[in-house]
Amino acid sequence: MDENQILSAFNFTNDAIEYMKKKYQDLILFSDEFAKRIRQERLVLPYHMNIIDELHINENAHSRILYKLLQFINANGEFEILSSLVRFIQEKSHSRSFNDIRIKSPILTQEESRIDLWVRDEDYSIIFENKIYNAADQEAQLSRYIERTKCEYDLNRIFVVYLSASGKEPDAQSWGIYQELFKDRYINLSFRDNIRNWLRNEVVPNLRKKDIFLQSAMDQYIDYLDGLFFKRTFEDKMIMKLDSFIIDHFNLNRFNNDVDKVNALQEAIDIMSEVLEKMTSLRDTYQQNIFNSWKEQTKTRFPELNPNQNESWYTDVSLIDSNNKKVFVYIFKDNNGLYCQVEYDNSLPKEDRAIAGSFIESLIDILPRKAWHCVWKYIPSENYEEVYSLFCDVVERCKANIKNT
Repeated sequence: MDENQILSAFNFTNDAIEYMKKKYQDLILFSDEFAKRIRQERLVLPYHMNIIDELHINENAHSRILYKLLQFINANGEFEILSSLVRFIQEKSHSRSFNDIRIKSPILTQEESRIDLWVRDEDYSIIFENKIYNAADQEAQLSRYIERTKCEYDLNRIFVVYLSASGKEPDAQSWGIYQELFKDRYINLSFRDNIRNWLRNEVVPNLRKKDIFLQSAMDQYIDYLDGLFFKRTFEDKMIMKLDSFIIDHFNLNRFNNDVDKVNALQEAIDIMSEVLEKMTSLRDTYQQNIFNSWKEQTKTRFPELNPNQNESWYTDVSLIDSNNKKVFVYIFKDNNGLYCQVEYDNSLPKEDRAIAGSFIESLIDILPRKAWHCVWKYIPSENYEEVYSLFCDVVERCKANIKNT
């Protein structure tokens, strides 16, 4: 390559970089203006109150709502709403495999073994993974949940329901080796197109007049989902104005056909996705700095407690209780936020991991969430100082409890 070719290539690269920078800047400014217009338009909407709107709930809260809903048992002892959901899945699925599900004596859990919602019955298990806010799939997430469920069920009796926001499929890496194996025992249900319609058309019409609190809860939740996906009828004028803003900003009326409009919007969506990916990467770098500082602080403060032995946790210590069982205290992060958790070593036999009657169970006042084998507390993702402070308090409490037993 001669000097002129090198200079030409260099100039082309610089031009491409400048072009993309301008595109990024334009889209960031567009996003800011769009968000501002939503806020302005909502100020002039008719008065409307939804308790769930005001609580600003996360994915974990949606899982709790579904968990509570599916637990409903009618006067005949039937899991009526769970049965309704299974029928809905059977109708929507391309596979007949879901038709084998027969609801008998299901056990429902939420957040056990990190599974958002877990249904286990005599001869089948359903794993529900909730991605209503489009959180990224964790590494080998579905694979890990399937592996955990395999401890109790044959592989061909396990089903996976992926609760997406608008139909986004799980990452291939989330499946590990299981994507092909589960093609007939997997379904993607979107909150926008499936869950909303199932609740409105299948659940609510079958509620009884005496179930006033359930009816009220469903009205609020369906209305919340309508708002989340811009489906509230009283917001139609606002949505039309926002559509017009998008059309004007991207000058879509310059095209004579919808194909070109779709392609222009897709180009903008692709670039916005790149921007989000780069921002996410930068955020993760800063976040990792926080986690590294936790490890250093833990090493300094609790050197006698074997700090930072598990690479999957952001910081951890281990203690030995009065029964000579190893106890872990650690911080982890999932799609719902950060959490501080205490549990026995998972290499112990299952019966030895139960916390009933142990000092771990007594931590419920500061770690209010509880499963048979652990206690924990969720902290919103942005509250880094709070979760590390809680971690230190929990470790000190564990040390004192073990010393006093």
